[in-house]
Order: sequence, then C-alpha cells, then structure tokens
Amino acid sequence: MSERRRQIEAESRKAEDHVVRWLKLRGWKVLAERFKTPEGEVDIIARKKDIIAFVEVKQREKISTTEDILTANNIARVMEAAEIWVERNFDTLGTDFEIRFDLAVIEGRLSPLSRVQYTPNAFGGF
Repeated sequence: MSERRRQIEAESRKAEDHVVRWLKLRGWKVLAERFKTPEGEVDIIARKKDIIAFVEVKQREKISTTEDILTANNIARVMEAAEIWVERNFDTLGTDFEIRFDLAVIEGRLSPLSRVQYTPNAFGGF
C-alpha cells in the first residue's frame, strides 16, 4: 500500500471515529464499525430503538449534494454488505426493526468541533 493510500485510510478512520462519537452523543448504540465483506463494506452500523442505520461516512473539503458524494457503485457495495450483516445477525436483532441507509458528511479539515451533516435515508434500502 502506498504512503498516500495509508494517509487516506488514516483520515477516513478518524472521520468515522468522529461520527461514531457524534452518534453516541445522540443516543445511538454502535453495533459495528468498518464491517467489510468481499461484496462491500459499511462504515458504521448503529441502532436507536427500532431503527438500524447503515451509515456511510464521507469527508469533503466542501459539502455538495448527496448525488455528488455517493456513486451508484458505492451505494451497491454498502447495500450488499448490509444485507450480509443482517443475515449474519438476524437472530440477535429481534423482528421489530426498520433498516435505513444514512449519510454522514464532515466538511473541511477534521477537528474535534467538526460539524457532521447527517442525512437519514440518504439512499434506498432492501
């Protein structure tokens, strides 16, 4: 892995950690972080009451529209991984839950006070 790629991965992890803290402060229980499969990956899986959110985290210099941030391939990979995660964890989840796909975007350079633009139901589910 190149040095630049390692740097990007480290920045991504910091952004994801920031969003995890942000979610927890708002009453979410984080069920998984960086869930990866050969088919795709999900940055954060969190639950609040009967909602299970599969959260994609992005960091951008300037926040634009959701369409500019998420590609069709990115969405497909998140949804594939989410389906696998639900299948693997179905027995422990119970039967009364709603699944949604959310987007958390951090604008600019990451700091402890970075603002999170959070979009529930940012893209379709299964």
